Formats: sequence, structure tokens, C-alpha cells
Amino acid sequence: MGEIILLTGPPLNGRDEYAEEALRHSQENYGYYHVFEYLIQIGKEMGLKITRKNVLDFAISHPYLMNEIRDNAFERIRMEIEESEKRYHIVSTPSLFRWGSGSVLGFTLSNLKLLKPNRVIIVLDDILSVRRRIINDPEWFERFGKDKNNIKLTTLVLWREDAINHVKTLIHELEKEGIKVKYILQFGIRHPYETFLSLLFHEDEKPLVYLSYPMTGHEDEYYHRVRDFYKKLSQYFTVLDPGALDDWWVVAEYDSQINKDPSIKKIKIKHLRDGEEVEELDRGDIEQATDILRRQLVERDFNLVDVSKAIAVYHYTPEVSAGVISEMAEAYRTFAAIYLYYPFKRRPSPFMEFYGMQNPSRRTMFKDETEMLKAMIDEREYWTKA
Repeated sequence: MGEIILLTGPPLNGRDEYAEEALRHSQENYGYYHVFEYLIQIGKEMGLKITRKNVLDFAISHPYLMNEIRDNAFERIRMEIEESEKRYHIVSTPSLFRWGSGSVLGFTLSNLKLLKPNRVIIVLDDILSVRRRIINDPEWFERFGKDKNNIKLTTLVLWREDAINHVKTLIHELEKEGIKVKYILQFGIRHPYETFLSLLFHEDEKPLVYLSYPMTGHEDEYYHRVRDFYKKLSQYFTVLDPGALDDWWVVAEYDSQINKDPSIKKIKIKHLRDGEEVEELDRGDIEQATDILRRQLVERDFNLVDVSKAIAVYHYTPEVSAGVISEMAEAYRTFAAIYLYYPFKRRPSPFMEFYGMQNPSRRTMFKDETEMLKAMIDEREYWTKA
């Protein structure tokens, strides 16, 4: 029957657009099941016209009927999967969405018990891009009264929170039913398409590796230094990059402007990748969103560490990074191999040194990135994490 991969996440995070574009470059034998298309077809068979514009209002106004349609959609998908000879089956649907006074579930526990996913990938985009996607989508922009000021960052981070928690809760319940899911992985869509395809189809040949590096205060350096090493590492591993979700730019820019002018009421934030200036945003909205974002950043990065077989620490600055140390500690706790590139004469902190020497067949840090990469390739068969 093949492997079933549930592709989900918050709404308007570009999940299907990203996945479908990436899959255009794949020659793998896979099936792609967009749940919404099944909702449309089943609704049509029942004499109902379900569209992207009316589906939320319909689901909130007629929840029992919508539940029936969704359940039928999953039954139909399961039946098609069982009859298929394809090696991979990718089922795509939003997780959960709150709108107005109601909420719409992308799937329930009974749907997952029927589907029996082997892996769950939560697809995420950075919060500024989600906001921009709403502004550029006529149907969604209309829902916000065609007013940019109505699109609050706080709303968008709560959408993400709800979606992730819904997945975690149901997978926990699913495993209590004896259905084992290999992992839940929070995947940023700024990863290259090749990484996504490697994650879907080549994880056995190219095991998951988390790339850890200093971020806070070094945002510009990421684009000049870390990317090159990422490309080298990606030739041999499926490399998960915390920089593939750009939310920390919001936090960094907010802090910078507040430090310059503590009385500032509006914050201007530019999207780092293309330099496009986002609308001036209310300070209060950013403050509230930032508190949630900072926690989400930590939880997401730990999630990526937890699913990885090893972490490669690319410490291109001698200053100690609290985030990097924490990620190394998490990797140590979860039995991942740890490789530390630290090319400085000055000794690192004893904690960094301790964690950085936890690779399997040697006790060393690396001053040469090529040497570290070779060690990772040579030693991956001896990594402890199953």
C-alpha cells in the first residue's frame, strides 16, 4: 500500500503551492490527495456547491453536515490509497482554523484512525509572508474588510498555535490507540524544494540532520556564510534549517526600533529576503505577537532537533550562543550525534565543549568544516538515534 504522509498546518501558509511546485521536480511514484477537492466533489454529489469562498461559513453554520462530508472524503481517500500501487501517498489538508465565533477541523481522531499516517509534516510559512498572502488574495482580503490594519500578527500566530496543538493532541490520542506515527515535523517552506523532496522520499539514504548556528545579532551573516555550508551538507543529508522560517526578523527588528526610540507607536518591518517594506504595524500587536513568536521559535527548533539523527553546529562566531547551547543540550538528551565546527583559538564554554564532543567515534571539535563533513559521512552508520 505504500507510506502515507499527512501534510497539514495552519491555513494560508502556502502548503499546497509549495508542495505541488516541489513535486513537479520529482520522478517518484506518489499520489497526492488534496482533501478540499474531495469535499467539493462529495458536496456536488449531495447537491451542494462548496467553494473556497463559502466553505468556512458553510462549515460553521452546518457543522454536522460538514463533518459528514469530511468523513466521506477521508473514506474515499483511504479507499483510493488501498487500491493504489504507488509507493507514497501524500494527503494534504489544513489542521484547524478558527474564524469568528466558530472553528473548522481539517480532520478528527476518527479520520486519522482511518488514514493511519506514517509521518506528519506541519508546513509553516513566516508570519509576514502569511500576512502578505492574505493581502494579495482577494477572497481573504475581503474577509478582513479589505483593510490591512485588520490583519493582526497576533491572529496569525494564534492560527499557527491552534493548528500545531490540534495535530499534537490528535497524534497523541492516535498513538494511545496503538497507531504509531514516526514523527511530527514542523517544516518551514523557505527550505529548498530539494530538501522537501529528500524529506518525503529519501530519508533512509539521506538521514535528517539539524543545522544549528548563531542567529540573534548575526542575521546578515546567515546569508553569506551558513548557506554555503548548508549546500555542502545537503549533498549527503536531509538538512533541517531553523532559518527556513523567518519569524526572528520580526523580533530582531522590533527590538532594534524599540531600543532606538522607546516611545515609538508604529513599527516598520522589512522582509529580509526581498527588502519589501511591510505596512507600519501597531506596536501593541507586535508586542503581543512577539511574546508568542519567541516561544514558538524555541518549540519549533527543538522539534527539528528531536526528529534529527544528528546536529551540525556551524559556530562561525566566537561569542557563545545561548540558542546553540540549548539545541546541543536537547540533541544530547535525545541521543543525537553532535558535530561542532568552532574554528577559533579561544576555548568555548565548557558546556559547548562537552556537548560538542558527543560524536560517536571521536571526542573532538572541528576547526575545518570539510573535515567535519567527512566525519559525519564516515560515522553516520554509527549514530545512536534510531
